[in-house]
Amino acid sequence: MDLESYQQKYRPIKTVEQDLPRELNPLPDLYEHYWKALEDNPSFLGFEEFFDHWWEKRLRPLDEFIRKYFWGCSYAFVRLGLEARLYRTAVSIWTQFHFCYRWNASCELPLEAAPELDAQGIDALIHTSGSSTGIQIKKETYRSEAKSENRFLRKQRGTALIEIPYTLQTPEELEEKAKRARVNGETYRLWAKVAHHLDRLENGFVIFRESYVKSIELFLQKNAPTLSGLIRWDRVAQEALTAP
Repeated sequence: MDLESYQQKYRPIKTVEQDLPRELNPLPDLYEHYWKALEDNPSFLGFEEFFDHWWEKRLRPLDEFIRKYFWGCSYAFVRLGLEARLYRTAVSIWTQFHFCYRWNASCELPLEAAPELDAQGIDALIHTSGSSTGIQIKKETYRSEAKSENRFLRKQRGTALIEIPYTLQTPEELEEKAKRARVNGETYRLWAKVAHHLDRLENGFVIFRESYVKSIELFLQKNAPTLSGLIRWDRVAQEALTAP
């Protein structure tokens, strides 16, 4: 996929920012076409084809959504806004799927992923002997984050949820920032450690190396019985990821 062209096309478009009703949720379609479908047909739809499938299946709820929020606007205007909205969602989901693809190809512990879990704030469950650990794929950020408890953890007391960090920056970029930083130097170094376990496709899409999933699997095999609550990305980087 030509991700740069998509980004140039969709980056300035923020016309559809409302919470989408359940009938327009794209998660079931993303799982259908990029997760479940791989069992029978290991190929991927292009984004336009995926969006066309999603749109055609939802003409009635789309009509209700447009009449409620975009009365007087053309369908073409709303369609472009929804394309941009779903593209941002799809890129995030594709990234978490790649971690799951890599896990299933390289690891022994069974992994479970489903839109029902995703709706609870958990990207996948990894099953160890006697317990299950949730994972949440986390993009690099330096913003202050709310400390509220995850929905999944509220429902599943005693369960652990591990943040799996990734960054779009290279190790060299992050190490250079660490050298120049007056603050956050150690944080940049941790992100550089994460970046050493990532690769990029020619179109810039970030993928997880086998060393990444193997390190997480070893961490779980050693610690799963004692883990509970949210295991933040920085602990994962410090304790789970081996040095490059």
